[in-house]
Amino acid sequence: MPARPVAGERPRPSRGPAREPAPDEGRIDLPVARWRLTGLLAAAAVFIAGTAFALVSGTGPVGTAVLVFGGAFFGLGAVAILRDLLRRGPVVSVSAHGIFDRRLSTDWIPWSALDHVSESGIGAQAFLCLHPRADRLASLPWTRRARLTARLNRILGGGFWLPGQGVQGGIPAILDAMAQARGRRR
Repeated sequence: MPARPVAGERPRPSRGPAREPAPDEGRIDLPVARWRLTGLLAAAAVFIAGTAFALVSGTGPVGTAVLVFGGAFFGLGAVAILRDLLRRGPVVSVSAHGIFDRRLSTDWIPWSALDHVSESGIGAQAFLCLHPRADRLASLPWTRRARLTARLNRILGGGFWLPGQGVQGGIPAILDAMAQARGRRR
């Protein structure tokens, strides 16, 4: 039986680990950016239609190869955009426990598993880069696509890149949600 503190005596510090907040504690959900994705889908459709028109008009073998490659690229992009556009529920959730981007992981990534979070960008596209601790990397619930992309991102600084494009408000909204949720953390 543990010893009870004597009146006037300070309780001893707990030797157990700090309590990890529950995933829904202070949860902020960020929805899909439907208008932006609709615009991107329309642009991809215009490029696909232009490619199809140019192919029908007839070009040489090199031009045909370039047009087929371009049509395939924009076609795959249109499929990816359509998948994100039809998503139900939030894209990203942030809480005192961690972050859950449904495009990158199958469950919550706790803040305690991350070494740090940085901002990055390529052209006009903004990203948050989640850098997991090496000892926790294998146990985190990343998707296969996220793990593959992280390997490719090693040249650009590594980590798991969370895009702001499909999220309403983009990276500023995610950063604001992170500040609010982590501010509530004890």
